[in-house]
Amino acid sequence: MTSLFNSSRNDLDPLSNHLRSMVKRSGLLDAVCATTELDQLDKFETNLLPELAALRPKAPKLGGMRAARIGENEGIQIPVPGTEFTQPTHRHYIAVQVYGDPWLLTFWPDAAEVELTAVDASLQAESATWTTPWTHENHGRLDAAINQWQLSETGDPLDASEPEWAVYTFIDLTVAQEKAVHAGELDLRTVFEDRRKEIDPIVVQIAQQTEHYFDVELPNLLNFAIEKRREILTNRAAVTASLTFPNAWAIAEPTLDTPDPTTLPSDINTKAELNDDEELLIDTRARLAPASFEDVQAVIRVWANAIERTPEAFHDLGEDRVSDLLAATLNATLPGAKREVYSREGKSDIFIQADTLAEGRGPAKVFICEAKRATSDKVVREAVDPQLFGYLTVHDTAAVLLLLFRTHTFDGPKRDRLAALCDVKGYIDTEDGPSGWPIYKYRTGERRVDLCVASVHIPPKRSKTTSNQEPAATN
Repeated sequence: MTSLFNSSRNDLDPLSNHLRSMVKRSGLLDAVCATTELDQLDKFETNLLPELAALRPKAPKLGGMRAARIGENEGIQIPVPGTEFTQPTHRHYIAVQVYGDPWLLTFWPDAAEVELTAVDASLQAESATWTTPWTHENHGRLDAAINQWQLSETGDPLDASEPEWAVYTFIDLTVAQEKAVHAGELDLRTVFEDRRKEIDPIVVQIAQQTEHYFDVELPNLLNFAIEKRREILTNRAAVTASLTFPNAWAIAEPTLDTPDPTTLPSDINTKAELNDDEELLIDTRARLAPASFEDVQAVIRVWANAIERTPEAFHDLGEDRVSDLLAATLNATLPGAKREVYSREGKSDIFIQADTLAEGRGPAKVFICEAKRATSDKVVREAVDPQLFGYLTVHDTAAVLLLLFRTHTFDGPKRDRLAALCDVKGYIDTEDGPSGWPIYKYRTGERRVDLCVASVHIPPKRSKTTSNQEPAATN
């Protein structure tokens, strides 16, 4: 059995905490915060009333009283008047039927509109004045006061599917007192009715606080949470809408440009032998359209600008991871593309193959992008020849060399590396590109390459020992 309406409940079990805990366990507030779309939030709000109705406990109230028997009904020992002896008592119970949620009675209505008194308050105050060690008698008196009202199932439900609950209280009577009741000299009914009057205000306040919480406080709390979430999602949707670019800014899907066959050199092979019984057809006439090459450069420029604004996010990335990010960015710029146009091969290489853009073409690479850390002139020269030149399978190839400068300064190292590219065998000349990066033109054999050299500055992390030192340039 669970004791009720005493000082311990008043001090340790406020009803407001229990009601808030019910809501937390229900997950309603978490569900509001978990919504990611406005229509999802609207649906949640539409279903809110049924959710609250399902969560809401039925406020308790007390019914009629009847006699009850619990256990052996052995009462406390009380003093025999005029002696040092004590005498036993017999405990007599009554049960008061409970309607609604019985467990709400185990909490104290801390938002009560009237002053309430715990059933053991008087004896608790008296115990504070006891100057001698507690006697067995006093201990029994205090224990009886604390447990004056208790909650339990009755054990005889009216409906087998629903347990019947009651609150129980008792009185301890000696044999002489029981005789007085039998003689009509002691009225127990009045005693129990007075007890009932002490707890009725507590039960009423428990019911009123519960009703007010579910009628007013919780709906206000949820409506506030919904409106705050709606504001967040509305603002977020506006940000997303603001990032939708006009159609004029959309990057077109890359296309091929096929030159007039009469302008091609006569000695270009259209087959490359692989094995004795196998050969690979190469469409030497296919090339990336100039407009598509300009679009690629524009996208890489926007991407590179973003890197230079937040270099700390890229300090620890190697060439292959940078290439992965760039390939994903290039593929993401193609409206409605059903496939990956930009594919990754090797450690840091990105390709467009002719058969990706046009069915029936051979797997010739019409676009190549190579990412390199520009640590020396030798590294950038070898990135072009033999590495990039080794990929050439068509007459005209568009290419990008992405040079990553992880130096404190930028202009000096960049100037040196760009100058080194003029020393690559087959260099013809340099012209300004549409995105502010230079286009280096090379001829190797009968093949031509237009190489956009994209220089990106990712300064190293500064430490206390190196922040004032500039690393020497490596050539």
